[in-house]
Amino acid sequence: MKVFLLICLCLWSIAAFAVEPAYSIVNGAVHLKGVGPGNPMIYDNDWWFDVFDNNYLWAQASLGHVNLRGNIVSRDMWDWQKGYTYSMEDCVKDAEKALKDARAAGLKHIPDYTRGSDRALRRPESGRIEDTQAHPSDGSRLIVAEARKSSPDKPLLIISGGPLTTVANALLTNPEIAPNIMVFNLTVNGGYNGKDGWSPYIVIKKTRYVDWGGGEFWERDSVFRAEDFDALPDNPFTRDMKRFIRTDLGRANQLGDGAPLVWLFQPKCWKDAQPKRVEFSGTAVRFDSVHSGENGELLVIPKIATDLKACREEFFRVLADPDLFAQ
Repeated sequence: MKVFLLICLCLWSIAAFAVEPAYSIVNGAVHLKGVGPGNPMIYDNDWWFDVFDNNYLWAQASLGHVNLRGNIVSRDMWDWQKGYTYSMEDCVKDAEKALKDARAAGLKHIPDYTRGSDRALRRPESGRIEDTQAHPSDGSRLIVAEARKSSPDKPLLIISGGPLTTVANALLTNPEIAPNIMVFNLTVNGGYNGKDGWSPYIVIKKTRYVDWGGGEFWERDSVFRAEDFDALPDNPFTRDMKRFIRTDLGRANQLGDGAPLVWLFQPKCWKDAQPKRVEFSGTAVRFDSVHSGENGELLVIPKIATDLKACREEFFRVLADPDLFAQ
């Protein structure tokens, strides 16, 4: 029986290889099969004060609405070919301050951070994913451990706000976890989170993947404005949000990498999805259209198919919850 189950799992893995996540559009809202607020989740980011993602996610965790299994700090891979612009310690200190502010404001149920990947993955000369040299970390081992507790029907959701290097390492060292995870990211055509281009290629080829924007980014002031935050109470957690939205970076980054988070609790935030195929071109991934009737290798949520008003309302529905900062 054990051998039969192992064979079935292997066949499932082969069938799921580089295939778009199963989805449907119901009443103008995107639904992903087996995905909902009850799924176990890991959040993975490099910076913690240039977006509002962790504010929303940790608020949901504190209210008991999300099964958050870990927070991973992955290194910012900017200019890794030239020796890296930022150190791993820079990113760790950012996460430490974010956790300190959240806990000082009374938020609960927020896991400590776990260190993820601190170096980019290099494409092997063969071009074969299997020949890539892995660099496991505590973060990649956490993903493996939590994925083993999950299932294809209720996968571990990995919401990445940074490079996908830690996730790629988990798949390299333990490819058997692929059916049990689903990954969400925003690559932006080789910039931002796609700086370590070989890693998103590995992830897309080896497991189920959803990309918000497909290479696009938010328009300035499109989701949030400074006055939207004024009604929030004053504490270390909200104070920095009020500061950040008044900066040029805050006005530009808007919801940042958080589109999957608000969608998870309010599906009407996403109105459409597009199957795509992935190619590795030069140093970055490229998403190509598929013909009608063909299978894709990933799903892209177009920026134009994002309900910005619904995103804003969902975000502040949670941040303005009167129970959130109750001591």
